[in-house]
Amino acid sequence: MNVFRIKSLSVLLVCVFLLSSCASVLPDPSQIRTEDERIDARNKCIAMYTAGGAAAGALAGALIGGSWKSAGVGALVGGGFAFLVAWGHCLSLYSTLQSQPVAGYQQTARQVGYNPSQGDVVKVQGFNVTPGTITPGQTVNLGGSYYVMAPEGSKEMKVTETRYVKYFEPSKNEWTNLGGVDQEITAAPGLRKADGKFDIPKDVPEGKYRIGFKVAAAGKEDTVEKDLIVKKGAASLETNWASVAIR
Repeated sequence: MNVFRIKSLSVLLVCVFLLSSCASVLPDPSQIRTEDERIDARNKCIAMYTAGGAAAGALAGALIGGSWKSAGVGALVGGGFAFLVAWGHCLSLYSTLQSQPVAGYQQTARQVGYNPSQGDVVKVQGFNVTPGTITPGQTVNLGGSYYVMAPEGSKEMKVTETRYVKYFEPSKNEWTNLGGVDQEITAAPGLRKADGKFDIPKDVPEGKYRIGFKVAAAGKEDTVEKDLIVKKGAASLETNWASVAIR
């Protein structure tokens, strides 16, 4: 390995360290009070992770190609995908999810046919993402329900609700998990309703995405995923078709 590559590797390791330390200085979503504060927090979060991703891409290109020309190519590739990675890291600033009880233990047991002999049970009954096709810069709504059950006598359970997003990479023909947000609550056994929203930044590329909802409790978990198409002009296209249908 020549001197150039050794120096590049050293700087790359520094960049990786700086990128991994971003989380320690990110704004706390629970402390945000206004929309302006939220926008400012998003911009800072995206800037930190995007810059780190572009730098890492540039140095990776340099290591592979052995020149700063290769580094430039790496920066373009790294910077392009870096926004998606940054969005995943900053997901808590772009999405919300709140759940509330809708049925108690006995009612839920009757509805789902639960028997205490089944032990601990976690089940996502339904999960929807609407609309299914959206324009960058718009918002999708999340809606679902789930239940957690345990043998009688269990009054409360620690439950983790997770929302996450994946992106389909055509060049690799595979899904890449961009990131997620864990939300821990304490809930009594029974049925719960979960609602929220997912803001799709205007800078995300068009393509196929997948939004997932996972619930975990007492060592059990259940997950449901829904596909989302991000396409420029999708909103106007849907509006035009709706107008035709009304006529």
